[in-house]
Amino acid sequence: MDIGKHPYVFYLPALISGIFLHSYIPVPFIPFLVFLGILILFLIYIVLKVRFRILFSVIILICWVLLGALLTGVNTYIPENHYVNFEEKDKLQYISVFVKEQNNSTEKNRRYIAEVRSISYKNKFIHSSGKILLLADKAQFDSVFILGNEYKLCVKIQEPFPPLNPHQFDYKKYLERNYILRTGKVEKIISKKSHSSFKYRIKNFNQMVIRQVDKSILSSDSKEFLKAFLLGDRSEMKRDTIEAYSKSGIMHLIAISGMHVAFIFGTVLGILYLFLGRKNRKAVIIISLIFVWLFGCSVGLSSSVSRSCLMITIYYAFELLKRIPNIYHSLSLSAILILVYDPYEVYSIGFQLSYISVFFIAWLTPWVMKYLKTKNKKVNSYIMEPMSLTLAAQLGTMPFVLYYFHQFSLLSIPANILLIPYTVVIMYSSLLELLVIFLPEAFQIHYSAFYDFLVRILIDSTHWISSVDFFLFKNISLSLTELVSLALAFVLLRYFLCKPALKNVYPFLICLVIFQMNRLVNDYMFSRKENLVVFYNKNFLLGLRNGKELLVMKDKGDDLNRIKSYVIDPYITGERIKKVEYKDIDYRKIYKWKSRTIQILNKNNTNIAGAVDYVVTSGSSRVNLEKSNFKNIIFSGSANTSKVKDEKPGLWVTGKDGAFIATP
Repeated sequence: MDIGKHPYVFYLPALISGIFLHSYIPVPFIPFLVFLGILILFLIYIVLKVRFRILFSVIILICWVLLGALLTGVNTYIPENHYVNFEEKDKLQYISVFVKEQNNSTEKNRRYIAEVRSISYKNKFIHSSGKILLLADKAQFDSVFILGNEYKLCVKIQEPFPPLNPHQFDYKKYLERNYILRTGKVEKIISKKSHSSFKYRIKNFNQMVIRQVDKSILSSDSKEFLKAFLLGDRSEMKRDTIEAYSKSGIMHLIAISGMHVAFIFGTVLGILYLFLGRKNRKAVIIISLIFVWLFGCSVGLSSSVSRSCLMITIYYAFELLKRIPNIYHSLSLSAILILVYDPYEVYSIGFQLSYISVFFIAWLTPWVMKYLKTKNKKVNSYIMEPMSLTLAAQLGTMPFVLYYFHQFSLLSIPANILLIPYTVVIMYSSLLELLVIFLPEAFQIHYSAFYDFLVRILIDSTHWISSVDFFLFKNISLSLTELVSLALAFVLLRYFLCKPALKNVYPFLICLVIFQMNRLVNDYMFSRKENLVVFYNKNFLLGLRNGKELLVMKDKGDDLNRIKSYVIDPYITGERIKKVEYKDIDYRKIYKWKSRTIQILNKNNTNIAGAVDYVVTSGSSRVNLEKSNFKNIIFSGSANTSKVKDEKPGLWVTGKDGAFIATP
């Protein structure tokens, strides 16, 4: 592939390499800028004097790498007036914020991303900047913040906690990659000031429609679905419903993505053709694109929405400029524009999956269709083409779904194929329901009952698919090398589908062999591990690991489902453990592990036995630290451990140091 004919396809990987380079090898801003300037001058010299095409191509790719690193450095730079420089720990502070967007809520809090305008520091208000995640207690604050408004708040600013248990999701890093360094628990709303920008009027129109949906006579499940499906709001959706969509492999249905954007574009395009005719194609395309961007702004320009809006705009821009449209150019250029604006979007799972799925649809669909097509054009159009598209997208995204979510359902492929025609029905029905909810209740009854029926079919089917464990592969762990080799195998599969020959299948098979060898080596390494793990948890939680087997000892009063979801499942997935056994702790017993002994002390048992290798206790057990000479004392839980290390240095406190892991 010639870089001169397909430049953006090469520039994109170079830009991404630069973003990763800065993240793992931080280099000061000035050297990057100077080196980039020298290279650009050298490029100009080559173009004007030498004209070496290969050298020119290499240097321009290096420039894109440096540009990626430079943009990452600019975006992650913390200015002197950033509010973290004026933080007063353990004190309430007053801040003035500009509310930008709403995040998904938890059971307790509504969450908002806001830009800090000013902050109180030593009895003075200081002009500041920086993003903060606001947490508003649902019980304390009934109403929601209005996007675009400015608020003066009394908050308690806190640093997000890093993961304290092995293989847990790093929420702190996730916030940092969204340029959020602190959370602010809202204690009091002092005042508010309305904002009148066009952008936030569109966003608040979306919020107004959401409130109208909440007031409607729809069932709670239908309200949740309608808000997620068309309005991009999953803040109040039940956790088990989201898990059902995820396990079924149809999460894209409730995530505003390219499917929604293409549907909006196609619908507006069709309506405008009826009124304006095909002679005014340019005007029709431009108006349709305007509606697409209005829709994107109203639901929040997430990476999947931005990608879809940009790609469809770039694709039709080529047509309007009378150039041949190219899906790979559109895909690469839209990704470059997003990453130039926000380099950390490359770490977004939504960004990765959306681009990967579209790439594989373009890359594999024609060749899959080659083997599935029939002589009947209608069968090809309505069955075989959707099936080919779904197979291509599922194959391409499967390695990444396994890497990030550690599960995959074989039923997701037929579910997605069957979902395509149903999506058309539910899409038009949802659009009509959005109009119906503004009518008096007497006019809503019949159609809303019909819409509830449609949504109930979808939800019940989704829950059934997610409940069939036979087809669901869970707790699958992939290393980065396994991910790359498996994804590359599916990329190279195209050459065999294009021309079935022995020489064309070799690259595909070599990648699969590399994948399998990596998997065997990693499985062998994990099978040799033996560990004692004292997890960070509210109550005592220990794990005795022997190769691929794990004995979990928990407090009798602990919620097994909670500790499995948040602590144990991430650990057994990351460590590739196959067998898990759960037992309640007997606090009167001295446990033996290999040649070591373990004693677990609670508030009713504070006497340390004479010859114990590990003592596990908590802040509420009141162990006499002054008289204890054991080096291996582990404080579990979070109660009363804030001053433990000051009393006796060298102790391990899981609430500060994370999970305690020992080997025999």
